Amino acid sequence: MNSQRKKKHTLLKKAVSVAATAAICLGAAATVATFTQTVKVTDGKENTESNVSKLDSNETSVAEDEVGQSMLSAFGVENKNEDIMDESSLVMISAEINTALAASRESSENEIRIAEWRSINIDLRGKKLKKDVPAGTVADALAYLDIKLGKNDKLDVAKDCELSDGMEITIKKITYKNVKKTEVIDYKTIYKDTTTLYEGETSVDTYGEEGERTIVTKVKYENGKKVSEKEVSNEVTKEPVDEVILNGTAERQPSLINTDDGNISVDKGLNTITDRNGNTLYYTDVITGSSTAYTAEYGAVCSTGRTARYGVVAVDPNIIPYGSILYIVSDDGIVYGYAVAGDTGGFIYNGTGTVVDLYFPSHSDCVNYGRRNVSVYVLSGVSEDVTYNN
Repeated sequence: MNSQRKKKHTLLKKAVSVAATAAICLGAAATVATFTQTVKVTDGKENTESNVSKLDSNETSVAEDEVGQSMLSAFGVENKNEDIMDESSLVMISAEINTALAASRESSENEIRIAEWRSINIDLRGKKLKKDVPAGTVADALAYLDIKLGKNDKLDVAKDCELSDGMEITIKKITYKNVKKTEVIDYKTIYKDTTTLYEGETSVDTYGEEGERTIVTKVKYENGKKVSEKEVSNEVTKEPVDEVILNGTAERQPSLINTDDGNISVDKGLNTITDRNGNTLYYTDVITGSSTAYTAEYGAVCSTGRTARYGVVAVDPNIIPYGSILYIVSDDGIVYGYAVAGDTGGFIYNGTGTVVDLYFPSHSDCVNYGRRNVSVYVLSGVSEDVTYNN
């Protein structure tokens, strides 16, 4: 603090020098006795006395050496040639001295009071400042430094708090911002049993839709930097829609194909067919369409090298691969039975929609069969041997 006080009171010496209208005069010894008065200069701790003029300020001039040094000595400054202050501060203190001197001439107390100074540190919205200010309160310092507090500013000490050397004062700019974000709410999947579907069958009754949640967070900023956040609202702005899937519980009844030789049952759920002899077979595919009949001379060889016979049928190999074991039944109940895809024919190019050409041993059999719609079951796990047992 001593260095700060020396700095300020060196300025007082220069201020007295510039205050040309201050009523201070040093004359001869007789003149001093007649036209001067003794004035005490004090900063509240250390005092000194000096003779100053009783004349009007317009008639006097500053006597730099004696009074200036007297005022400096009151504050412990011996080197009157110190020059460490800037001009703006000089003008400010000069005005203060002039005011004090003028008041002294009109005062019966004959005392000039010069304010003490405090060195303080200010964090002004993130900017570090070190300032010398007159002794007083925090509010006085802010006014002296022309620092105005905005509505968003927060002072960390009370305004009426007395200043002290090295005091830390922080002014933060506090702002808030509401930040809104949305989150997806997943829908639930619900399964319901129904007798409107067979066992193993499912169906979507209601398609699911995602919901939406809106969250608002209040974010706090100090000097433009985020320091904290707090959730202020959290609400569902769109309800999710549950997805409903139906599970079939109805027992599947095998369908019966009535034929002249007995019934054939087909279970579409299990992909099985039961032939006339009660043998249950698995199938991988069912091809429906028109069928025709053909015959050939005994010993005729088919396109696959097989001998033409009952149970060797012609197909489009792009639809039914060669070698496939089949079970064929017409829609009107005629059971051709087991067959192997062992030949092909021109029917695949004529655009008649024929899916299979059935071999019969005679022309009359072919005529009697004619053209009929059929279901061709492509079997799985069955040997070609069965085609000899129709």
